[in-house]
Amino acid sequence: MSSQKLHKIKRHSAEDAGTRKDTVCSNALLEKQPAIIVGKRDILLGSAEIKKICQVNAGFATESTHTDNDVAFLGSLSTDIKDNPWMTDILVDKHKTVFKIDTGADVTAVPETLYSQYQFGKLDKPKKILQGPGGTGLKVKGMFTATLSNNSVSTEEDIYVVKDLCTSLLSGRAAMALKLVARVNQIGLDSIDAVKQEFPKLFTGLGLMEGEYNIVLSPDAQPFSLSTPRRISLPLLPKVKEELNRMQQEGVITKVEEPTDWCAPMVVVPKSSGKVRICIDLTELNKYVMREKHPLPSVEHTLGQLAGAKVFSKLDANAGFWQIPLSRKSSLLTTFITPFGRYCYNRLCFGISSAPEHFQKRMTRILEGLDGVLCQMDDVLIWGTTQQEHDERLRTTLFRLQEAKVTLNDKCEFSKRRIKFLGQVIDASGVSPDPDKVSAIRAMEEPRNISEVRRFLGMVNHLGKFLPHLAEKTRPLRDLLKKSNMWSWGPPQQQAFDAIKTDLTTPPGLALYDPNAETCVSADASSYGLGAVLLQKHADTGWRPVAYASRSLSDTEQRYAQIEKEALASTWACERFAEFLTGKRFHIETDHKPLVPLLGSKCLNELPPRIQRLRMRLMRFSYSISHVAGKNIATADVLSRAPIPNDLGGLQEEEINLYVDSVVACLPATEPRLREIQRHQDSDSILKRLKKFCVEGWPDKFSIEKGFQPYLPFSGELTVQNGLLLYGSRIVIPASLRKDILSKLHEGHLGITKCRERAKHSVWWPGLSSELIKLLETCDTCCRERTKHKEPLLPTEFPQRPWVMVGADLFQFKDKQYLMIVDYFSRFFEVAKLTTTTSEGVIEHCKSIFARHGIPERLRSDNGAQFASDSFRRFAQEWGFSHETSSPNFPQSNGEAERAVRTTKNLLKKAGDPYLALMAYRSAPLANGFSPTELLMGRRIRTTVPVTQSQLTPKIIDMEKLRTAETDYRQKQRQSYNRRHRARNMSLLHPGEKVWVTDLKTRGTVVSGAGSPRSYIIETPRGMLRRNSYHLSHTPGATETSVVPPETSAVPHETLPEGNLHNSPHIPVPDEDQQEVSHQTPPPESRVSLRSRRPPAYLDDYICS
Repeated sequence: MSSQKLHKIKRHSAEDAGTRKDTVCSNALLEKQPAIIVGKRDILLGSAEIKKICQVNAGFATESTHTDNDVAFLGSLSTDIKDNPWMTDILVDKHKTVFKIDTGADVTAVPETLYSQYQFGKLDKPKKILQGPGGTGLKVKGMFTATLSNNSVSTEEDIYVVKDLCTSLLSGRAAMALKLVARVNQIGLDSIDAVKQEFPKLFTGLGLMEGEYNIVLSPDAQPFSLSTPRRISLPLLPKVKEELNRMQQEGVITKVEEPTDWCAPMVVVPKSSGKVRICIDLTELNKYVMREKHPLPSVEHTLGQLAGAKVFSKLDANAGFWQIPLSRKSSLLTTFITPFGRYCYNRLCFGISSAPEHFQKRMTRILEGLDGVLCQMDDVLIWGTTQQEHDERLRTTLFRLQEAKVTLNDKCEFSKRRIKFLGQVIDASGVSPDPDKVSAIRAMEEPRNISEVRRFLGMVNHLGKFLPHLAEKTRPLRDLLKKSNMWSWGPPQQQAFDAIKTDLTTPPGLALYDPNAETCVSADASSYGLGAVLLQKHADTGWRPVAYASRSLSDTEQRYAQIEKEALASTWACERFAEFLTGKRFHIETDHKPLVPLLGSKCLNELPPRIQRLRMRLMRFSYSISHVAGKNIATADVLSRAPIPNDLGGLQEEEINLYVDSVVACLPATEPRLREIQRHQDSDSILKRLKKFCVEGWPDKFSIEKGFQPYLPFSGELTVQNGLLLYGSRIVIPASLRKDILSKLHEGHLGITKCRERAKHSVWWPGLSSELIKLLETCDTCCRERTKHKEPLLPTEFPQRPWVMVGADLFQFKDKQYLMIVDYFSRFFEVAKLTTTTSEGVIEHCKSIFARHGIPERLRSDNGAQFASDSFRRFAQEWGFSHETSSPNFPQSNGEAERAVRTTKNLLKKAGDPYLALMAYRSAPLANGFSPTELLMGRRIRTTVPVTQSQLTPKIIDMEKLRTAETDYRQKQRQSYNRRHRARNMSLLHPGEKVWVTDLKTRGTVVSGAGSPRSYIIETPRGMLRRNSYHLSHTPGATETSVVPPETSAVPHETLPEGNLHNSPHIPVPDEDQQEVSHQTPPPESRVSLRSRRPPAYLDDYICS
């Protein structure tokens, strides 16, 4: 124990000690009392021992009920000596011994195990009776007298040997004799070291206040979630992982495994120390966070309380927001994604718009009711009229913060005679304005030409509307603007200039800050300086200045793009006025319109690197931003053109450049590749001048050349970083490299969405998206492999009467072949068993069916050999009906026949008597309410089901009712099909266009339409064929192929008359899932003998001439 250690002594009466044996005491409270001289019968307890006693694990002394003076008391009987500041080395008759200083002990005692007769002599009978905690007697073996020494100080002391004592105890009298303990009235808190020594917990670790904070969202909140993390350069990945682990160990963040509606991106900021800072972009969440309103006292009221104050201290919390815990529900709102998984904040994080005001409210509640303590915005000020009063108030405040589990950082100031607070300088003489907030005006040099005079007067008119006799004061300056006068800056002008500056920097020209007033930051940047003014709106005088600021730009900053200078001006202004802005909502004005979305609504990922870093520095503020005309920010404009030199205002240029370098390093290109792109940019006449525009400013949009107009809408996001022209964080590709970049973006033949996403991460030029679309549309591989989508259903027009249009098809059931013919009007079908599948056999059964029901006007079938033969063509001509065929491999176009085949097979499969099954189907009502026999024959047929005779009487069908039912049915089927298949129209094919025939895996050329919707005649290397558009993929980028010309010069089909074209194919029945479109093919023109023949099966898909 150091001899300079100071302790206080507190007097306790026997009665008082007895009543406090079970009471929890506080060392800090006890140390407030001055030490007093104690008598013989008083009990001496050291402050450290009081704490030990109150913690129960150590003993405590109480006065014995004995009344003689030979009773003594011993303090702690056991203690943990590890790292205990009360332990010290003492020489006992030149033998080194470790003692614990116990100012509450009346005698010095050592354990029985420490005593040695050969070292200290024979034990004497004890002079006093020793009692321990609770008045219990102690087993004393005896005592001996020895000389105790500490450095050059020594004293003679009776030492008692006590059984079961764990640690040697040095009495208070011996400790004072050895100058280990001194009695003082007060310990000064005049330095951070002194405060740390007395309140070590306040400066240890990260605090955790009680009570969770709930982030409240507006009812219309729309969740925002990212599924992929932002790219981080490989050298930074280990540092990011290390920082995430550190934050997780401190309890600031935790891993998220469950699904969350909100997930924000993470941005990594490298520090000059080599470490990284983790930032979260909560822009989307902040749109819906409901703010808290915490009123603050006026500055006049606050400063009025400081009358007579002479000593001041200012406290600053350690990562203040992180000391407030979040509820689990609110914690998940802060989820962010990293390359190592998703995390969320357990503590209130920086970037939440409601965080500053809630922290302010928490601190105000903690310190409420304390004298001499002011909590305004982010500052806690403690003051006193004397050093003693200040220290007492400071101790009370620190103890209150310690109880609230708040920790402080090393930026705190203690026992200052002069301090800055709320833009004022406070000392023993009173309150005066902070000279820093008006130095930008006072240091302004006089105008050197008419333009500068005009700008200065514009600022004066903007700020000094409420100044008395303003017109008279500015007259000497206004005289210089007259065309009849020559420029002459003389004493009248200088006096007017100085007087106006004085008026603007003193009340009433300069307003006192009001924390509850509407606040605005007006900032501007010139080519060599920054200027800003803090304005507040007053009910009587309107907007009035509170503080001014300006500074010159460094050589590096002067090479920034103009939009970067404007962003720097706004960011620097907010940081310069941080003591006025932290914890309150304010507004930023700028005359640079492209800056508004960059610092307002856009996400961090979309910003240029330098502006991205500046935006992150603004995340601790709660602000809105808007564009105003340049004339409305005249003050900031003038200040930016008359900057104060060498005033960086806390914005570290090196840190910004370090971040820009890290972003450029993350670009997905090697250094040689970046330098190659830079050379191509410099050789591109457009991009070369664009770089110049970015640095020197853009020309007027009405006078800019045509070649630069595509870039004009993006001028606010074009910057030059390390010689590269960037759009946000994406490289602007010159025209000479665009074709190569497009091919690389489309590697793997990705779709348009993924190609765009790849481009968003790295490259940009005007029209990139449309060029990607064109590339994909012309990519031969993509066209051939593209998934075919269903086209909207084309319902078949309901026939005018029965047996006008029929469908025919062949099917096989149990190794037997059948012919099925169905009526499109009534859905009545006939089934005939075939003994032979030749055209002649099919024709024979068709004749039989037609003889019963009549000849139809139109017959639809597929392209089977039986229907495509010359015999069937002659049969159609002789019997006088039109034969229409569907496109090969597209049975949906004859859907009524296909559905009838399915129904027939089900009947034959399930029924014992197929004829009864057919009769049952034909007599069952359809969806329109009528049975097939009613629609075809006009009557119901008698079946095995009993019916009345009247039901079998022929009746006239209500055609209007029937057509209405059929129309509604077809409409519902069409809507259901289109919705289920997400059908959409495909572009029409024109003669000469290249196509890929998907079912045959061959190329072809469109010759013409096939006479029906969505059906085409295609010329392929193997001949002419017909296909529906579903089997054709347009390949505009296909290479020319050698096509074998057909043997005949005529196209093997003839176009039907206009009246025979049907644009409304039939509707599917309720069970049909596929699109059905009719196609009509005319009889082919014969070029060979008309003898009956059957072509080989492999030619079924072809039109054979």
